Amino acid sequence: MQNRYQAGFDLFLANKAVVYGALARMAVPRFASNYDDLFHDGMLIFVKYRDPTNTPEAIKKFNRLAGYFVYKTLISRAKDQSRRRQTAFTVDTDTLTIMAEDTAYLASDRLQTNNLLTLVYADLTSTERQVLLLRYFDQFNNTEIASRLAISHQRVGRIRNQILTKYQRLLIEQRN
Repeated sequence: MQNRYQAGFDLFLANKAVVYGALARMAVPRFASNYDDLFHDGMLIFVKYRDPTNTPEAIKKFNRLAGYFVYKTLISRAKDQSRRRQTAFTVDTDTLTIMAEDTAYLASDRLQTNNLLTLVYADLTSTERQVLLLRYFDQFNNTEIASRLAISHQRVGRIRNQILTKYQRLLIEQRN
């Protein structure tokens, strides 16, 4: 399974334009506050659903399909986030604490499915773990994470880059 993700990441690095194209199709400007979030999401979608292709023609065909798939998935997630923001509710702090603990537990269980991600998760600080769980399992953007953790959205971006750096470092170590 790890080889599949490694091959998908290598294919992504050679074809970043697919994700950039999906973002352009969504009309997201590069200076938008959520551009990096969407780009990282697009990368994960591309890597996760990578098709084992070998010939240049097959790769070109896959990239066209992947671009459309990344676009549709990102649009769907944006609609879900919009709906989530519109449904406001109030809960007492005790209930919120219990819900946050349950969410962290369920998300931690989901992390066990990817060994490399599990290794990265073990190497993260508590703040990095919170950011990872809020971003990739609860689908919060940098601004929502920042308000939840009481830090700036720039700090959230730096933390996400630290997580990505650790993931890439482990990926390289696994190859060697």
